[in-house]
Amino acid sequence: MKLNLILCGLLVCFSLAAQYPTLSQESEVSLITIGPGPNLVDCFGHSAFRVQDPALNMDRAYNYGVYDSDEDQFIMKFVTGSADYMVDARPFDQFFRSYKAQNRWVTEQVLNLTLEEKQAIFEYLENNSLPQNKYYRYDQFYDNCATKLRDIPKEVLGDKLVFSGAHIKGKVTLRDLVDENAYNHPWWDLGIDIALGNLIDRASTVEDLMYQPDYVLSAYAHATIEREGQSVPAIKATNQLFTSDFHEKPKEVLSPTLTLSVVALIFMIFTVRDYMTKRRSRWIDFVLFFVTGLVGLMLVLLWVATHHTTTVNNLNILWAFAPNLVVAFLLLKAKPKPWLMVYVRFLVILLIAMTMVWITRLQVYNTAMIPLMLMLGFRYVFLWQKGLGGTRKRAF
Repeated sequence: MKLNLILCGLLVCFSLAAQYPTLSQESEVSLITIGPGPNLVDCFGHSAFRVQDPALNMDRAYNYGVYDSDEDQFIMKFVTGSADYMVDARPFDQFFRSYKAQNRWVTEQVLNLTLEEKQAIFEYLENNSLPQNKYYRYDQFYDNCATKLRDIPKEVLGDKLVFSGAHIKGKVTLRDLVDENAYNHPWWDLGIDIALGNLIDRASTVEDLMYQPDYVLSAYAHATIEREGQSVPAIKATNQLFTSDFHEKPKEVLSPTLTLSVVALIFMIFTVRDYMTKRRSRWIDFVLFFVTGLVGLMLVLLWVATHHTTTVNNLNILWAFAPNLVVAFLLLKAKPKPWLMVYVRFLVILLIAMTMVWITRLQVYNTAMIPLMLMLGFRYVFLWQKGLGGTRKRAF
């Protein structure tokens, strides 16, 4: 009997919780796009929903970009692709003030919806904001704050909401947008390019590109809603709520291309010296093979041991070859095993394959990789030649 009463009470509570306010004709549902900021986590911009209704004295922001950095093992969860983000519903003025204080532009696009469509989106957002529903598995490209602005109206409106993509000129890939938005963080851009595979080098649709907030803004500016046999603009008003004077510029003094060019030049000078003196600087080989092997091991782990959807099919393993991690220690010996010469030739073949992959754009590499490729190729060919015949073989 007591159990039945408890169950009935829970059902009543759930029923009451599911009763959402009815919006008035004055209500509006808007998309909020926020410009980039100076920090890495801010350089891609941000997105949120806004629902306002003067008749209900309501003005709320629904922010899908909230996470708890103090959560137990959050960094490890983020690295392994198992981090959960959540939606936070709060008064819009609080939300707006926080981004205004960060000097980030804020643009509002008011959706051109019927009252029934506004109510449906509002109830969807309110339901998502419930404690049991507010968490979702974050994905940089496929489930983030920006994609929610694409997916939730699409789920309510269905095929009536059409993103034409006519404003996008030429082939644009997800990697292009990463490079575009990480412009002022070139070292992080290099790291991202190394960590992600060739899935993000495919030609993208307008909806694929809407993982970026500013592409959500432009996509909706050109979108339409099919209603009663006619196409009407998806956006009925655009309001610039705050204009920022922030300008993106590279934060790092030394760019990856310059730094790696200097490092490559130093290693190549040592290699020429080794060739002229018929010696082999074992520390050079250890450093090159250990670093490339360690990076290769991390790429393999990102590929097979995480939940990330875009770290698979990563052809950076053609230069960051995980077995190098073991070979590095074998090359510390004055007379390495003869089979290592075959191994070095194989590494040269991998670098040639990497070049072909880049030319055919099967995967696009960061331009900072050019001096690194030249340095590795130069050293590998030296080792190959030192292992061939005569005194050079004995001098190895």
